[in-house]
Amino acid sequence: MKIARLIGAAGSGKTTELLRIMEAALPKLGGDPLRLGFASFTRAARAEAVGRAAAAWNVSPSMLDGEGWFRTVHSTAKRCLGIAPGQLIGNSTKDNEWISNALGVKVSTSIDEDTGQQKFVGGPEGAALTCWQRARNTLQPLDEVVRRMRRLDDEVPDFAAVVRIAERYEMAKRVEDRLDFCDLLLRFTGFRVSPLEGIGQGEPEGELPNVNAWIFDEQQDASPLLDAACKRLVTAESVQWVYVAGDPFQSVFGFAGSSAECFLGWPADKERIMPKSYRCPAPILALGERCLRRMHRGYFDRKVAPADHEGQIHESEVDPPVMRARPDEDWLFIARTNYEAARLYATLHAAGKPARWVKQPDGVSVRGQGLAALYALEKGQHVSGGEWARAIDLLPTNDNTKASMLDRGVKTHWGKNHADEWDVIFQNDLQQVGATETLVERIRSGKWCGLINHGEEWRRHAERWGPGLASNSRIRVGTVHSVKGMEADNVALLTTIGKRVEQGRDDCQEQHDEECRIAYVAVTRARRNLYIVNEGRHGKPVPRMEVL
Repeated sequence: MKIARLIGAAGSGKTTELLRIMEAALPKLGGDPLRLGFASFTRAARAEAVGRAAAAWNVSPSMLDGEGWFRTVHSTAKRCLGIAPGQLIGNSTKDNEWISNALGVKVSTSIDEDTGQQKFVGGPEGAALTCWQRARNTLQPLDEVVRRMRRLDDEVPDFAAVVRIAERYEMAKRVEDRLDFCDLLLRFTGFRVSPLEGIGQGEPEGELPNVNAWIFDEQQDASPLLDAACKRLVTAESVQWVYVAGDPFQSVFGFAGSSAECFLGWPADKERIMPKSYRCPAPILALGERCLRRMHRGYFDRKVAPADHEGQIHESEVDPPVMRARPDEDWLFIARTNYEAARLYATLHAAGKPARWVKQPDGVSVRGQGLAALYALEKGQHVSGGEWARAIDLLPTNDNTKASMLDRGVKTHWGKNHADEWDVIFQNDLQQVGATETLVERIRSGKWCGLINHGEEWRRHAERWGPGLASNSRIRVGTVHSVKGMEADNVALLTTIGKRVEQGRDDCQEQHDEECRIAYVAVTRARRNLYIVNEGRHGKPVPRMEVL
């Protein structure tokens, strides 16, 4: 078995190169795409790989992600282990109720789209389970994890309490034969982890896929446990070669247990560094490297050439990029935390600039279709039966004065039973399709928007920019972690950070280095213009990311 490592800096075309590698491999695999495995750590990365490979090989995407092995690592392990439906603890309401009943307090879970990891929320119990999960992901003693986490999170209880909560959780899983996402990989790799006894090694479970080649993308995001699962996959006798790809300096999910050392630790027979960034011009790439050079350990110069086009870095307060941004131009507003990202989002909308969260897919949403239908009817234009059904979904049956807006039963039955019967609907048809006379008048006068949450704001945006951009603005907002892998011509980076981030950076070398990598990821999203947005509040110094 041969192992190759591909290191791709920001915007260097690593994904395109992996696709080229996959295309070249197919003839060597007898033209059978089921003999190639592609593992990623997020659903988004897997979906992109499936789409691009299916188009290149002229096969159905359902073949690759159904019969084939284009999957997240967790999904691959689940399939290999033959986990029964309902056995895995996910983030459904029933699963949250099960965890809450097991612990005797309300705890909820969610799947982090950025990391693919399960998160626990709910006071000390949720914080304790988060510690227990991190210990398993990193294959580290629980007491060490608790010691570090208590410095960063006031809700983390003492070690004895964490052990009690973790043991209660583990006992409940054993009694009902349930398992979580960590358990999947622990069974698959053979590791045994106990809250008090630590880490041991047993026999791995599950049959390995019969594939000849594996590609592991974004390997810098792998935790030690996830990395061990990948390394077990390649031990199958059928595997002939392996590609591990990533960028050690885009490893920014340390809070979920990821470590670039896993990626760099593969015993590669050959290593290749992508030589050029096609995204970042010289000043932006140089700034990214300066961020990395502040790391205490791990930096090395990959000698990546910048993009050929020009770019500029601007230092400003928040107002200039907000005023300059247009929803018909490519903009990305980035913040370090969810709170600061929400402030950016609110500031943009207050300035009359429609924006959308990076988690929202491109294209007009179902909500946007309904709003656009009402706006079109207001302007005397026609809509389709399906578009009117979207509008009905948004409208209340009665307004806050109890005045009737929709005929009885319309919300339940109209779209399901009658939408296909109407090719076009005009204002004069509205009462025939379930609108009351009061609603018709509201639509004609433009007062319909007061019936819908944020409808007035949407209508103001539509009046200025058009309904298309009001619903599908090219201005996107997100945190640094959520925008990793994205790019834009214009990027505005808000450097404000919270006290907890500042304290963690100052107290812990490991966290300091991660913050350097976070800054690198943030600035290298820009293709042409990068705005470093510094701010001060009421004359007080504000904690900031170390960027310039």
